[in-house]
Amino acid sequence: MRKRFLSLAVSLSALVAATLTTTFAVTLIAPASASAAGADPLLGQQWGLFAIGADRAWSTTTGVNVIVAVVDSGSGPHPDLAQNLLPGKSIFGAVETQDGTDLDTGGHGTHVAGIIAAAANNGIGGSGVAPNAKILPIQVLDQAGQGDARDVAAGVRYAADNGAKVINLSLGGTTESPSLTQAIQYATDKGALVIAAAGNGGANDKPKWPASLDLTIAVTAVDTANSVTSFDQRGDYIDLAAPGTSIVSTAKGDYLSLSGTSMAAGFVAGAAALLFAAEPRITNAQVRDILIRTATDIGEPGRDTSFGFGLVNMVAAIAELQRLFPPVAAPKIAAVGHVGEKLIANLDSIQNVVSVNWFRCTAEGPATATIPADCIRITSANSRTYTTTKADARKTIRVGITYSRSGANQFALSTTVGPFFMIWKISNSVTTGTSTSMSKIFGSTSLGTRTYKVLNGSCKITGSRLIAPSIQTICTIRMTVAARSPYPRLTIVGDVTVS
Repeated sequence: MRKRFLSLAVSLSALVAATLTTTFAVTLIAPASASAAGADPLLGQQWGLFAIGADRAWSTTTGVNVIVAVVDSGSGPHPDLAQNLLPGKSIFGAVETQDGTDLDTGGHGTHVAGIIAAAANNGIGGSGVAPNAKILPIQVLDQAGQGDARDVAAGVRYAADNGAKVINLSLGGTTESPSLTQAIQYATDKGALVIAAAGNGGANDKPKWPASLDLTIAVTAVDTANSVTSFDQRGDYIDLAAPGTSIVSTAKGDYLSLSGTSMAAGFVAGAAALLFAAEPRITNAQVRDILIRTATDIGEPGRDTSFGFGLVNMVAAIAELQRLFPPVAAPKIAAVGHVGEKLIANLDSIQNVVSVNWFRCTAEGPATATIPADCIRITSANSRTYTTTKADARKTIRVGITYSRSGANQFALSTTVGPFFMIWKISNSVTTGTSTSMSKIFGSTSLGTRTYKVLNGSCKITGSRLIAPSIQTICTIRMTVAARSPYPRLTIVGDVTVS
């Protein structure tokens, strides 16, 4: 067994201000009003979200397609994190264990993960700063919040190698570990932004590490009045301030209110995820720069040892992002969503188009200036129109253009349309007492024999016509298309309103 307290195996611990921490179950947290909290009953008590303007950024970005690694005590399981938790990994004593549920026995990592990316509008708990980001939980701290720097280093490298754009380190020690410094440099070189808690030792404590490493963004905490707390450390290594007292978030299947720079770091990690999601072209250095330059100065003018550059300000950060990266002049497509449909790229607002290409994708997504990994260019589809085929079934479609701006070629990809289906519903209603061809209600590109059945309601089917009753009602109809190459057997069920 290796020793834990060697010079290259520094003991690191979770940064929670234990003496100031208030922990109590959700049953003791008074529910917020529905008007304030929307679909999340605890949202009204999450003062930190509103203090940094996260709620005002959500109309622009919610963290979609961004992975945030929480290198901590694990994260979850928790119902408010379930949809955003990726399979985790545990690293203890250089032994790696892949944990699909990544059980957090201490609760610290789960709390931080909830600050970053608890799901929004799901009717439980509250919301994270980036409610649609994904959490990659990497367990390196034990139940008591203690761990080895070499395990943390392995966790940081694992995060960087597995797509994390943001790596949160709500942990720290007093001695530098070269292995962790090298790991953070490795992650930075791969495009990740590393966020670290500044420490809870109070004004006279030595700087915590890795927050004091220039490669990280060191985050201190403020209270509801934007004042320093009794546990905040001071120093010229501090970069940003964020909410860190009485922070309500997920914890071991429940909800707790905790305080500490660990919590503050989670807010900055979520803020970084919002910026990465809003602009795929942005680099980690640019995200860092935007967060620092747009922070609200709440201390001595300029950078100071209490608040760094100031309090994270997502409204200003999004405005600066859009100044640096003007919205993409992307083409548009309208679609019903069926195989055999002719799509037309609307290029009317875009000048100097050089080329047009169509792409088949597996996911939905917004307009962008880069080609997502899930999209494949459709060979020979290079005109303003494209007719979907069987190969597009259950896929989405984008159109991409290259155009000239200020003497340089630019690329833009449309928002997705689709998915596309081989069988679809055309109309939702018919008039009382009428006879309507079923081809006006359901459609399919297959030439297989069609059969129809009324599953519910007083409608009747004669041949291939729907006979509507003389009263207002709703009929549930099923159409089945027999298998005929190249299509399989198809079935669709839909309601038809008779009015």
